[in-house]
Amino acid sequence: LERQRLHYIQPLRVHGRLLGFLAFGRKGNGELLTSEDLELVAGLANYAAIAIDNALLYRSLELKATELEHLKLYSENVIESLVAGVVVVNPEGEITVWNNALQTMTGIERDEAVGRRLSDVLPAEVLESVRNVLAGPGWTTQETAHLHKVSLVCKDRTPKLVNISLAPFFLQEGINTGTLLLFDDVTEKVRLEGQLLQAEKLSSIGLFAAGVAHEVNTPLAGISSYAQMLLQDAPEGSSQHELLKKIERQSFRASNIVNNLLRFARVSDTELQAVNLNSLMVDALSLVEHQFKKTHIDISLDLDPTLPPTLGNGGRLQQVFMNLFLNAKDAMPEGGRLRIRSYREDSRLIVEVQDSGNGISAEDVKRIYDPFFTTKAVGKGTGLGLSVSYGIIQEHSGQISVESQPGKGTTFTLQLPLRRLN
Repeated sequence: LERQRLHYIQPLRVHGRLLGFLAFGRKGNGELLTSEDLELVAGLANYAAIAIDNALLYRSLELKATELEHLKLYSENVIESLVAGVVVVNPEGEITVWNNALQTMTGIERDEAVGRRLSDVLPAEVLESVRNVLAGPGWTTQETAHLHKVSLVCKDRTPKLVNISLAPFFLQEGINTGTLLLFDDVTEKVRLEGQLLQAEKLSSIGLFAAGVAHEVNTPLAGISSYAQMLLQDAPEGSSQHELLKKIERQSFRASNIVNNLLRFARVSDTELQAVNLNSLMVDALSLVEHQFKKTHIDISLDLDPTLPPTLGNGGRLQQVFMNLFLNAKDAMPEGGRLRIRSYREDSRLIVEVQDSGNGISAEDVKRIYDPFFTTKAVGKGTGLGLSVSYGIIQEHSGQISVESQPGKGTTFTLQLPLRRLN
């Protein structure tokens, strides 16, 4: 300091904290500072200390604001990268966060949701399920809760099944600022689980059916043969002849049921070849067209002429189409309309068979692929048609699904690959 000719040092303090020093020398004329000068310097030092302290505080706030901005962006990116839908509501039920996954799931844009009340955005059925598990006042909860397989109707009226998890949303320790809701779309998972259960059930029943069919076939063949032998000796028009004809007809009917059982239990190992679904459907229709005319059913064909062929067993697939057409006819005893459509969607070939008949109840839809289950009158069906069809489509690495409502008709949708999957 002596070398720099600095003879005075004034500390810079704020609230007892030392921020630095202010060093200075003599006046310009070489004189030492007076007491008045030192008092002035002390006053200036206080202002300088306050200015420095403010600058340091401002810099600290800038750093914290930058950190908060980075943290906010990081949190938003995490929320946006989730495959599950995320929505956050404040205690009044107003939406503050609506991520991209939920936007895709529901079809409701973020701008349509954020700032509005949850009750104005989500269906009433979903809100009722959520409200039933909220323990806190308003839209707050104190603990995590879970809802499974909740039905959610999207903006485009597409039904989905979702699992919903609710958790308290804390910004600070102990301060609940709302509720976080996590939506997980399990529609496809539930569908695959249903297919797996159906396949396992059909596999078990198939083994049982094969055993029963083989055991029944032998005595049935004997009954049929003896009835035909006795018919040759019974005078035509006699009561014995009529009874034997009934036995013969019923034995043929029973034999047909046994053959259906065997077809249901058998996994086809015939050689696959290129088949045209449009041609198979037209050929199947030609066999039953007169039955549709008798019952006053109009047939509408919307077949894609550019539909490419696929690998399959033509006879087996035609059996599927025949079953669906006949089921549609039986569902429209007073007449109606049958619409058959084919088209390509990516690497799949789609066939839709839609009727305007009586429809199927939700309880029966769950069982329509079960062997021997039928909604037809006694003697009108064996309940094996759709079971066999389900197995055939599975053999072709395809899928069969149904949509139906009582009084509004039924639509069966078949999906087959362009090439059979290994």
